[in-house]
Amino acid sequence: MKKLTDAQILYADARTLSGTDFERLMELYYIDQGYTVQRVGGSGDHEVDLILKGKEGYKIAVQCKRWKQDVGNDIVLRLKAGKQVHGCYDAWIVTTSNFTKAAKEAADKLNIKLINGLSLDDRLKRWEQG
Repeated sequence: MKKLTDAQILYADARTLSGTDFERLMELYYIDQGYTVQRVGGSGDHEVDLILKGKEGYKIAVQCKRWKQDVGNDIVLRLKAGKQVHGCYDAWIVTTSNFTKAAKEAADKLNIKLINGLSLDDRLKRWEQG
């Protein structure tokens, strides 16, 4: 599979990207939002694809899911562990799809922010126009 350039990734439909390219798109987006971004990903990542560092220095664990099916609570529970393993203050899951009811309930209790496909589309659209 041909590796896309950053420019190609920026102008592609997020749903058509490979998992790795989707992670790169999110990395570019969060860098532009003022975060320092560390890519984790790969085996042993504990469900953490990106670690964002804000200006205040606290870290956010981000899991990127370019999925067609809804993200379940197993991902939420594993990200909670990953957040702790990586010493992060917050955890977010970004997906091109949506979340199951169980995932939403678990995320609510564990204080994990869920960003679904509609919200993501909206953010990316505003970002492209900015």
